[in-house]
Amino acid sequence: MKYLLYISLILILLCRCQPTKVVTTQAKQFAALYNPSEYSLNIDYQIYHISDDLSSLYIRIFPRELVFNNANTDSEYRALVQIDYTIFELDQEGKIVSKADSSNFSIKLGPGDQDKTAFFITKVLQIPSGKKYLIRLDSRDMYRGTVGLKHLYIDKENDLSGQNFSIISPQTGFPKFLNYFSTGEVFRINYRKPGLDTLFVDFFKTDREYPKPPVEVDSPPYYSFKSDTCYIVPFSDSLFFTLPVVGMYRLRIDTTKQAGLTLHNFGPDFPHVKSNAGLMGPIFYIATLTEYRNLKQETNEKRAIDDFWLKRTSSMDRSRELIRVYYNRVLYSNLYFTAGAEGWKTDRGMLFILFGPPDRMKDTGNEQHWYYISRKQRKVIEFIFERKSTIFSDQDLVWKKNVQAMQYWSAAVSSWRSGKIYSLGK
Repeated sequence: MKYLLYISLILILLCRCQPTKVVTTQAKQFAALYNPSEYSLNIDYQIYHISDDLSSLYIRIFPRELVFNNANTDSEYRALVQIDYTIFELDQEGKIVSKADSSNFSIKLGPGDQDKTAFFITKVLQIPSGKKYLIRLDSRDMYRGTVGLKHLYIDKENDLSGQNFSIISPQTGFPKFLNYFSTGEVFRINYRKPGLDTLFVDFFKTDREYPKPPVEVDSPPYYSFKSDTCYIVPFSDSLFFTLPVVGMYRLRIDTTKQAGLTLHNFGPDFPHVKSNAGLMGPIFYIATLTEYRNLKQETNEKRAIDDFWLKRTSSMDRSRELIRVYYNRVLYSNLYFTAGAEGWKTDRGMLFILFGPPDRMKDTGNEQHWYYISRKQRKVIEFIFERKSTIFSDQDLVWKKNVQAMQYWSAAVSSWRSGKIYSLGK
């Protein structure tokens, strides 16, 4: 009853907020970015600014996902990937105002590339400084027909921002495409302007007890903006660095400016969920605060977690299915949304866990719109995330809460608590 009363009070407080829009499926929408079953061609990208007018687009392809054959005019045994890109210019509010450039290029992989773990290539793009951009990257395996889609937010206004740094893996000689590291993992750092000899490092612990409360309109940040430790390290692009302990490391070259690069070490299991602590944390989204506190106080965490899920269904098989779906979504949230916090702790991560991947998605630069098609109610439900830059990330997208959206959130929580995987599509 306390739980339901709390939700009711939150909904009352939100009554003056903007209502969730209902859109039609014919509206212009980008295809879903976050559906691994729909988009099976997984290509990674990184942007590194090399001058005021040029930026390097680093590309990582996994040959095991491609089809190699000789069904081409040259009868050459190969795989062929085409990438189409569109660069959108953003205004001062972060909204798309025009298309700055668009083109495509092909990447050919030969017989010697088929057994490689990864294939790397670089494409130099002309992106003028002084503005911010959004780049859409559509990829296609020309022989298999599988497709992929990625969006990258590009900041060329600030030469101190993270995209002016390149984190190089000594094993590949290419940038590291994932933005998290394990303890002891070695890397080099490049900065695009010469003459840098010192890095200022702010260290932030990541052991906050609870995630951000999902029902608060203006939720506090995940971590304090005040660092736990500050230190200075010598810099050279030939030096090797590691992240020695779990936490977030913000690298800056100017202590009078907030801009810099944030690196993450979230422990040896990340992005997977294996430890009791990793299994416990995401339960916060469907447990009452009292339940969650009691779980945290149990001496046998593993048994407490198992009991929590068993109480949802009173059936071992159904509980296993709940656990499989729930924590699989936690994993993908960590892969998709990690930026300034573990992906599952972000607003997009939370809604991805509760609702699953959106059916459609639209990116306007300063906002991301997720659409879920409700066939039962014969309408499309929209969730809006607003881009907010912090000292940790310019990729933090915060949920713009409103009454109708909160009602669906409440229904999703209730469904999971009653042992049912929530779906808006039914």
